[in-house]
Amino acid sequence: MIPLAVAWLLRDLSQALSMGVLLVPDFFMLTVAYDIVSGPLGKERVSVLIWLSFAGGILWDFRWTATPGISGLVNSLAVLAIYTAWGRTPVAGRGVWLFALLAGMAHLLSGITHYIAWSVPTRAATRMLFAQQLLGIPVLAAACAVYLFRMKKSRV
Repeated sequence: MIPLAVAWLLRDLSQALSMGVLLVPDFFMLTVAYDIVSGPLGKERVSVLIWLSFAGGILWDFRWTATPGISGLVNSLAVLAIYTAWGRTPVAGRGVWLFALLAGMAHLLSGITHYIAWSVPTRAATRMLFAQQLLGIPVLAAACAVYLFRMKKSRV
């Protein structure tokens, strides 16, 4: 739970420092995605992650957006989709590439939802969305590297 709080605070602080220039990557969503795939897939644990992602989205909405609840809904649905896809994939197919695909799609979904929720999508908003997605690539790559390192270490 502490890594999720740190990721949310890091995203909030980064957004406050870059206000009007760009949208920061969704560190919180990527951390939740990592947490889902790196631990046991128990229903109780996943339900806690769904509620935490919902709460993180609601807090984000109250702080930054004009549409309360949209981030909470998107975060919850993304967590549910990652859990479902990861759980239905055979163990042999679960790896860093699947994690990268699922976490990347969750990050893209979050960004596009915020773009659509803005009342007037402009060229500046489109550029900020594009920059957010590009800046999310190194963050996603770092999460994939940590995942790969931890999986190799646990299989030794």
